[in-house]
Amino acid sequence: MQDYTNKVVAITGAANGLGKELARRFAGAGAKLALADIDAANLTALQQELASKGADVVVAVFDVRSPTAMEDFARQAFATYGAVDLFFNNAGVIAVGTIWEQPLADWDWLLDVNVKGVLHGIKAFVPKMIAQDTACRIINTASIAGLLTVENSPAYVASKFASLSMTEVLDLQLQAAGTKVTAHVICPAVVQTDLDNCLRHRDPATYDADDPYYQTEDYLRRFEVVTKSMPAGLPVDAAVETIITEMENGTFYILTHPAYNPAITGRTAAIVAGTRPTLVAR
Repeated sequence: MQDYTNKVVAITGAANGLGKELARRFAGAGAKLALADIDAANLTALQQELASKGADVVVAVFDVRSPTAMEDFARQAFATYGAVDLFFNNAGVIAVGTIWEQPLADWDWLLDVNVKGVLHGIKAFVPKMIAQDTACRIINTASIAGLLTVENSPAYVASKFASLSMTEVLDLQLQAAGTKVTAHVICPAVVQTDLDNCLRHRDPATYDADDPYYQTEDYLRRFEVVTKSMPAGLPVDAAVETIITEMENGTFYILTHPAYNPAITGRTAAIVAGTRPTLVAR
């Protein structure tokens, strides 16, 4: 890992999982941090932990579904530190279901966080990063589910395909505009995070927790797939090691699970051949 003394790193989804480990790594490398999350308790605890070790940290508690709150966070980061060298647009959630049975409210929530939340981050940070006219990076978190069609979580898959392709377009437009901002997209498979617990932060106004679908065998079986997969995932520190190394190497598609590479190339071949989708081998 490079020396980030006096560099500024902004991270959304910083209170848990990948965001939390990224914050720890960059703090240890000397960076100044602007951290955001909807999870006030864990974000405050992380701020205290890093500050106790000498890190310069500011935090903001908000929901990335709010463009105004995201803009306020960007203004806070730039007002405090004068620049942002790295922006990890990292917040995300998951829900499961069968397309024709899953409540529409789940789709609204997933797309608002995983797609529009990424968009809000781009709109709030990128113009300011362009204007500072220094080499800097925006790193959006998508998923291997943005490269492979997995059957358990249709709204999640749709959102990650969208966030990945949005990042591709972003990088093309940044290049065409002659900016010094470089985009990257992170596409991890299962990592040992608390993604399966994201419902605890869901606004009750966005769904009916008593919807009968959430008690069906279909839903419970699909959700169990998520909860059981998390402990078997890649350790967070190993995933973040790859993410930072590949970002520093200039890699655009940052893949953390090489075992899935044959499935990715197989998907491309299947598209060209026009064959029907098949289940991803795990």
